[in-house]
Amino acid sequence: MHTVATVLQWAFLVIGFAVLGAALVSSVRMKLAGAGFGKVVENLEERWFGAGSVLLALLTGTLAMTVAGRLSGHGVGIEQAALVVFPLALVAAFAVRRLSAGGGTGSAGRGTAVRASGLVIAPALLGAVMSAAG
Repeated sequence: MHTVATVLQWAFLVIGFAVLGAALVSSVRMKLAGAGFGKVVENLEERWFGAGSVLLALLTGTLAMTVAGRLSGHGVGIEQAALVVFPLALVAAFAVRRLSAGGGTGSAGRGTAVRASGLVIAPALLGAVMSAAG
């Protein structure tokens, strides 16, 4: 279980930094093309990830990791949990943004289900797994 948690942690760390890097490159390209700061921020919110989505995933993952740590006797602090879950929150927010904006082929119910599972359920489950593994 510890190996699975370590692999998940490193995978989300690498993917999270890749998403941040791509968003940064996109923002710099827009700014160099003459876009205003407001347009750059709007692009980040609409295309990459919303700040509210990242915060929701971060809070649910951190809460689940802290509670699972306390229940399993590993005693994970909030600071440690937030640092571990932050890359997961970035990846979850990016994935939800991309899946829920799938070209209009899905219904509104599908978008809500994607948001709920991607921003609440997945971070909570993964945070609990990472904490229970030690």
